[in-house]
Amino acid sequence: MHDFSLMLAAFTAPINIHTDWVSMLYMFPLLAAITIIYKATKMRVLFWKQLAVESLILFLVVSGVMIGAIIVLNLITWLVTS
Repeated sequence: MHDFSLMLAAFTAPINIHTDWVSMLYMFPLLAAITIIYKATKMRVLFWKQLAVESLILFLVVSGVMIGAIIVLNLITWLVTS
């Protein structure tokens, strides 16, 4: 019973993730997992080399869009607050 309460407490106490640039690096492993799973479910026949190439391309495109959005939003915030 004691183990169950510890496991339940892990879900009720969120991890504190700061908002500095180092914390933004947490998005890349999650994004890599999402792109691999997405491409694996969209392929009719699974070829490992094709999966790796298409997943890498999708990862780079989505990463670029996210980084671009971060830059634009930071510029807007800087303009509004200054």
